[in-house]
Amino acid sequence: MIVIKSYKGGIALHLNEEESFDDLLNEIAEKFEESRKFFRNASLALSVEGRSLDIEEEKAIIQTIDEHSDINIICLVGKNEDTERAFVKALKRVEQIHEEYTGRFYTGDVNDGDVIESDGSLVITGNVYPGGTVAAARDIIILGELCGDAYAGLNNTPGHFISAFRMAPHMCKIGALSYSRQGGKGFFDKKKNIPGIIYEKDGELVLDAASPEVIENLENASTI
Repeated sequence: MIVIKSYKGGIALHLNEEESFDDLLNEIAEKFEESRKFFRNASLALSVEGRSLDIEEEKAIIQTIDEHSDINIICLVGKNEDTERAFVKALKRVEQIHEEYTGRFYTGDVNDGDVIESDGSLVITGNVYPGGTVAAARDIIILGELCGDAYAGLNNTPGHFISAFRMAPHMCKIGALSYSRQGGKGFFDKKKNIPGIIYEKDGELVLDAASPEVIENLENASTI
């Protein structure tokens, strides 16, 4: 009823167009249950060939695979003469979107000795105390006080920043540039309670009051 072919980054299902769709679903369930250990937790693109399917039938196939395997189907690609290249292209685009928009939310304080990291941006819904470290490939936003260490822009692209409701950092880095706190209270007097932002300006890191204009300029820089 069906033939499963594996390619780099994806699998193709060749369906018999003469069989009933319900029988095909049962066969798909059996095949993927039998091969559960082979595919394990793979993230793959899927191509369905051999017969025309409507959207509901495509959804039913993906749901059946999901229920009878540990495969994560991340996209459905159409039939292409060079199937392997189509899979690779689709996966690269998904990886690019994931890299651009992924982020991590951490709820709570970051205490002495704690290290919180993210492959995208990082939002901390608490304080970063002395001895605590936060690090992100993109931006860092702290909904509390920054008194520890923060490292942003680890992906070495422009326009990243570190922002906190109250700024008193021990050490900050964005890319290869460093900023260290000067004096006892740093840039802001704690009584002012002004949100601050650290970003690159003219080849060095500066600490400024956060404003819509500053954020907009950084967003424009990050798209260049």
